Amino acid sequence: MADKRKLQGEIDRCLKKVAEGVEQFEDIWQKLHNAANANQKEKYEADLKKEIKKLQRLRDQIKTWVASNEIKDKRQLVENRKLIETQMERFKVVERETKTKAYSKEGLGLAQKVDPAQKEKEEAEQWLTNTIDTLNMQVDQFESEVESLSVQTRKKKGDKEKQDRIEELKRLIDRHRYHIRMLETILRMLDNDSVQVEAIHKIKDDVEYYIDSSQEPDFEENEFLYDDLDLEDIRKCVCVCVCVCGPEALSSLKAMAERAALGSGLDGQIPSLHLSDRGLFSGTSAPAGPPPAPQPAVTEVNLPPSLGACPLGPTPLSKEQLYQQAMQEAAWTHMPHPSDSERIRQYLMRNPCPTLPFHHQVPPQHSDSIEFYQRLSTETLFFIFYYLEGTKAQYLSAKALKKQSWRFHTKYMMWFQRHEEPKTITDEFEQGTYIYFDYEKWGQRKKEGFTFEYRYLEDRDLQ
Repeated sequence: MADKRKLQGEIDRCLKKVAEGVEQFEDIWQKLHNAANANQKEKYEADLKKEIKKLQRLRDQIKTWVASNEIKDKRQLVENRKLIETQMERFKVVERETKTKAYSKEGLGLAQKVDPAQKEKEEAEQWLTNTIDTLNMQVDQFESEVESLSVQTRKKKGDKEKQDRIEELKRLIDRHRYHIRMLETILRMLDNDSVQVEAIHKIKDDVEYYIDSSQEPDFEENEFLYDDLDLEDIRKCVCVCVCVCGPEALSSLKAMAERAALGSGLDGQIPSLHLSDRGLFSGTSAPAGPPPAPQPAVTEVNLPPSLGACPLGPTPLSKEQLYQQAMQEAAWTHMPHPSDSERIRQYLMRNPCPTLPFHHQVPPQHSDSIEFYQRLSTETLFFIFYYLEGTKAQYLSAKALKKQSWRFHTKYMMWFQRHEEPKTITDEFEQGTYIYFDYEKWGQRKKEGFTFEYRYLEDRDLQ
């Protein structure tokens, strides 16, 4: 009894963490979509990834409990697992968006005019990828239900209805995996331009009908869905064909090899091929029995050792392939260094008289006037202070900031301003809520419960 109470306590704590994690995920999701600049988006994307990792670990724990025999009522566990999987799907959408950065090769390519045929191909690839993901999700759901029903049938044997349901789910899992294999093959063929987009459009409605209606009682599957694409022929290997079909297939293999040799321009360099009925590989012994009938017009072949595992010889590379090979070799000589991933340090200019950006230009006739600096925005004053080090402009901007109740912290090298009256004030420090300017992320931040020690206060009177 004590063990059951302990297990229930663990489950309750886990479900509470799931609820808190989903709420936190929703909050970060909303902030991500409301983010105004790229820096904020990157921060929220990292937070979102961290939160989804926590939820995934909780999901793994829930799946273990669902498969356990000790828990009778598993509805709440299944609901929370589905809730986490919903957030995982939402995160996949964000992940796909973040992979295409604004100044990446893909992002710049999007800004250009896309070829209609290329766009149609990309849409077909996207549809295939999404369909495969959907099928995989359904397979996960079926497997989870099979686990749950298997636990129940072990407890209560002879339940024919649940046993039939398990058999039906296993049949659906097999059919789903069959469609996943076929669609992955089509995706590779489309990537290699081995199949036309129109052919994919022909099967699209049937595949979507299968996904939506495969679990309905009156559903009838189209068994000839992929016949027009000849996928089974493409998936077969020559070696498999030899092993399965036997000696009668060797003549066609010989013809294929001779055509390949003629097409590659090596017909004068390679002797006639001899494919005997004993097999293609040395050391393969024929089964005991009467000797086979002699094959007509067959001669021995002597393959030059230099050809090695390529009896047809090396195929010459095209001009583009040679170019790609050269680029690949050049890339190896410029491998990234670990320091390339380090955070870029802020550069502070040392030039005493630099030229400010256009929106920060200071008219020469007003550059020495404190009244002019007091009319500038706070952000402009911070820009002048941090980027015009050692100049009179930096001095005047500091003076203007002090008149706006900003105080400089010599330890953190940042400007602070009281957000409210300090809660604690002594001779050595004051503590409360402050607004400070973060020059690294370039924005104002709020810090609660901050202790401002007076020894770090720059309190010189600026004349």
